[in-house]
Amino acid sequence: MPWWRSRWLIVLLLVVTVSVVALVRTADAREARNALMRADPEAILATPSLAHTALALGRDGFVRHCASCHGTGGPDQARGVPDLTDGDYLYGTGQVAEIEQIVLHGIRSGDPRGWQLAAMPAYARPKPYAAEPIPPMTPTQIRDVIQFLRFKHGTATDQAAAARGGKLYAGSGGCYDCHGNDAGGDEAVGAPNLLDDVWLYGNTPATLERTIREGRAGISPAFATTLSPVEARAIAVYVAALPRHQQDQR
Repeated sequence: MPWWRSRWLIVLLLVVTVSVVALVRTADAREARNALMRADPEAILATPSLAHTALALGRDGFVRHCASCHGTGGPDQARGVPDLTDGDYLYGTGQVAEIEQIVLHGIRSGDPRGWQLAAMPAYARPKPYAAEPIPPMTPTQIRDVIQFLRFKHGTATDQAAAARGGKLYAGSGGCYDCHGNDAGGDEAVGAPNLLDDVWLYGNTPATLERTIREGRAGISPAFATTLSPVEARAIAVYVAALPRHQQDQR
């Protein structure tokens, strides 16, 4: 056989081999992604093979679609971007399925399947909350409510104001309706726990006053039309793993 035929035969064999390997890898990757969708979302992180696929795919998706707001997962109080690494959840309890729901349908995103049950009223406006007939608060009343919150944290400087603020909280202000009678929050509607030291926008007097005066209604976009179902699940798994990774580094 001429030498050039032998060379071409070797090249042909290499091309066939590379193509077969690529096809096998593509099939394996497709099966790995299919396995993620068949699995119980809450069991993925406990299954090494599934976790490896989900975390790699989820990390890439997070960087492309989520990091522009969330950065590395830490907080941005200037914009009210939550800390995804601290294990404290505003909506839900950190289950993969709950996070996946947010990734797909968002929060106040306009998607009818998204979370949009409540928002923080703007008590300085004549009509603080469109959904309920809540009366506005005067600047003094707003400061009283802040003193009540400080009282809950043991830092009140005006006990009389704190007492007045407590009555507003439990009465005409309607704060209890979302944050609970004990101010412990409600993850079903995204109402923050006011008793802990986790603050979405910060807890300086000026920030608290602005929050009560102007209201808050943060938005998380819906990616149901942008991401495939497996990409959304992988991002949810990655986000669910962030607090564990943070804990492991301590």
